[in-house]
Amino acid sequence: MKVLLINVPYPFNEGPTIPIGLCYLAAVLEKENFEVEILDLLVSRFSIKKIVDKVKEYKPELVGVGPITISYHTALRAIEVCKRFGATTVMGGCHVSFYDRAALQEAPYLDIVVRGEGEYTLLDIVKGKELKNIDGITYREDGQIMQNPPRKFIENLDELPFPAKHLLPLSKYRAYKTGCAMMTGRGCPYNCTFCVGGKMVGRKPRFRDLKLCIDELEEIVFNYGFDLVNVVDDLLTINHKRVFAFCDEIINRGIKVQWTAFSRVDTVTRELLSKMKEAGCIFILYGVESGNQKILDLAKKRTTLEKIRRGVSISNEVGITTLSSFILGLPGETKETVNESLEFGKSLGNWYGYHILTPYPGTEIRERAEELGLKILHSDFSRYDANQAITETKDASAEYINKVAKDFYGSLQATMDQKEEEHKKQGTLTKEEKDFIELRERRIFTWHILKRDYIVRHGKFMGSGDPVELLAAEIYKIRSISSFMTKDRVAEEIRKMLEEGILSHRRDDNSVKWFWTDLSGRRRHHEVLLHNP
Repeated sequence: MKVLLINVPYPFNEGPTIPIGLCYLAAVLEKENFEVEILDLLVSRFSIKKIVDKVKEYKPELVGVGPITISYHTALRAIEVCKRFGATTVMGGCHVSFYDRAALQEAPYLDIVVRGEGEYTLLDIVKGKELKNIDGITYREDGQIMQNPPRKFIENLDELPFPAKHLLPLSKYRAYKTGCAMMTGRGCPYNCTFCVGGKMVGRKPRFRDLKLCIDELEEIVFNYGFDLVNVVDDLLTINHKRVFAFCDEIINRGIKVQWTAFSRVDTVTRELLSKMKEAGCIFILYGVESGNQKILDLAKKRTTLEKIRRGVSISNEVGITTLSSFILGLPGETKETVNESLEFGKSLGNWYGYHILTPYPGTEIRERAEELGLKILHSDFSRYDANQAITETKDASAEYINKVAKDFYGSLQATMDQKEEEHKKQGTLTKEEKDFIELRERRIFTWHILKRDYIVRHGKFMGSGDPVELLAAEIYKIRSISSFMTKDRVAEEIRKMLEEGILSHRRDDNSVKWFWTDLSGRRRHHEVLLHNP
């Protein structure tokens, strides 16, 4: 059976992330000698025509998607198209794992929903096992929606092959500089009311063998060319002995790589953070959520303001950059508690930011909204981006929460704009600020050319001039780029991508052709062929 997995797009607010879930699904299928491809529409211009062209060319018998909540409706559009060509359509991921019956009712062209961990569930489907005998799926039979028992979590994660990242356009992710995702374990013992992590991957942590983890890390760095790795475990620092061993193995093998992690302030120590820093950890995201203890308790966060201060403080002292992530609009929120969070964020002495509470399917806040004093305003999932109010409390309206977030990020943007102007005029920025601004410019620049398929559609030029200057002149015509970058700066970014092996070009007679360069196993060049939308 030929399988096509589609990575549907979502807004780039958090930066494009390698779809490691789809890569694990593909790897398990490849291990069993099934033919599988990934159509990645996140880091390119999205169009239905691309899906149609791919299905016509590849002729998959099964098409699978795994959207997050905000991309759910886009995923439905994708599989509706595929169903017209006779493919079996499958959807998995956090959203439909807790929205399975509703999804099948809403979409007659959706055949099967995979709930929870999907690797072996999808394998059973592809192998042709009778649906009634496959745990972890919801499907139709004789016009009825059937929900089979849940599948047990995978006990031995070492059974899973390395995720099939070679099926992705990796050069595009390298261009955006958000790093390559890597998983060392699954499971989260906490049960925060706004999260489905524990339900999705289990409360009991399960760990991969550390040798395999570091082998994969070497593959990411040396084979695929990434210099930044994002460890995407829900909570890497839950087991200190293991993290120390993880870091020691990186150091002993001499792997020079920067990496990031998710953590909780009450699961770190100075010794642990120092070792992580030594092994290349440069950034940790802490889920702080609120500056009010009652709000934290209602959210079942199981931490204190004192522990938050201590965790952030020792991180700062060790020299790891951290981001304290807050959620506005949690149960019990008032204007006073919002102000407490704003002041608390300022006082921590690190980067901090605010998302807005979003009642995702499967979360306790959605299931107990009325009891918790929350009013859910709508279920338009295309707006569930954590950047606009979907709920409100008695004392904190949606309008108020939206205004607070808008004012905060407006002020942050104004500050960054001011710093950029100061730097251009006087060169007064610190190295960290200068690096941040240049990275920000690189990502905005990359986003514009990715979302326009610019290299594929406009990367061929007539003439014998400098290829970099030719491409820079064309890209500089994009107003949204020329509004914040000089032509020389555009040329500089292109040269960097050329040096990093992300972009390449070749000459044919009197023309130059640019293309994305992918790295897989050994350094090789191949042209990424996409149909014009």
